[in-house]
Amino acid sequence: MNKTIKKYVPGIVFVLAISIASMFLNDLLKVYINLEALTIAIIIGIIYNNTVGTQKVFNEGVKFSLKKLLKVGIVLLGFKLNINSLLQLGPKILIMVMIYVPVALILSMMLGKVLKVNKKLSALIGVGSCICGASAVVAMAPCIGADDDDSVISVSIVSFLGAIGVLIYSGVAASQMDLSPVQYGAWSGLSLHGVAHALAAAFAGGNEAGEIGTIVKMTRVLMLVPVSIVLSLIFNKGNTSSKKTKFPMYVLYFILAGVINSLGIIPTGITNMLTKASSIFILMAMTAMGLSVNLKSILNKGVKALITGTILFIILSTGSLLVIMNIL
Repeated sequence: MNKTIKKYVPGIVFVLAISIASMFLNDLLKVYINLEALTIAIIIGIIYNNTVGTQKVFNEGVKFSLKKLLKVGIVLLGFKLNINSLLQLGPKILIMVMIYVPVALILSMMLGKVLKVNKKLSALIGVGSCICGASAVVAMAPCIGADDDDSVISVSIVSFLGAIGVLIYSGVAASQMDLSPVQYGAWSGLSLHGVAHALAAAFAGGNEAGEIGTIVKMTRVLMLVPVSIVLSLIFNKGNTSSKKTKFPMYVLYFILAGVINSLGIIPTGITNMLTKASSIFILMAMTAMGLSVNLKSILNKGVKALITGTILFIILSTGSLLVIMNIL
């Protein structure tokens, strides 16, 4: 076996084992409480990483599952989408996203200033909260010249808060709260941190909510490029040598898959297989995300930053819910 491939195998197998276990647990528990396998996978991952600790031999496979399998899962998820029905949402969603992102960034910077948090750290927390979680933080850090510590703390905070958000939102989905699938899906897609967080929460509300949440989240991911340009100009004062953020191509592939599915040119049996594979890959990515949450890192290195991120999340989550309930 190729050495490059061999280093990923233990971690991928470990992630897959937890994912399968979460599916079995979900089947056992759904009679009493419908947490969804995705939510259970997050909980198992967080508990394992912060008690036993994820072993080094698993690290490469866990990273691969979180970064690569998530993207593949999202692309294949496009075959679940019917673009025609999603277009019926109209321009409201786009307008909400275009307002949400800058408001979240400005609010994060303001909170950071009040709590005396490093300006770049505040920006990274804002980016992770309003675009696509840890991946946005990692992509944006070199653009604004942030230190490694700022990146680590930001990633830990948005991963932790996003995971907590999934649990809270899943609880809302399981409750009798008067939210339609469209409203709940839009809320999840608009206000949760990472792609994995948004999808886990959205699909806890059913397939329709999941589809809506996915398209809203992908619209937010598209904001990564304009935001990176603006923040690069602000922090580097027009320095053209600063690194540029690459456009997330998987977003285009996701949209292309949705268009292909909407045209009805692929047999239903094949699209069902592709969407099943998508569910497994996304479940594995959620497991990997749980295994990546480091509670000690958050508590030891960035208490004020954690407070900033928490207040920001509470304001954005409740504010967006109120707006969505009145608009959609």
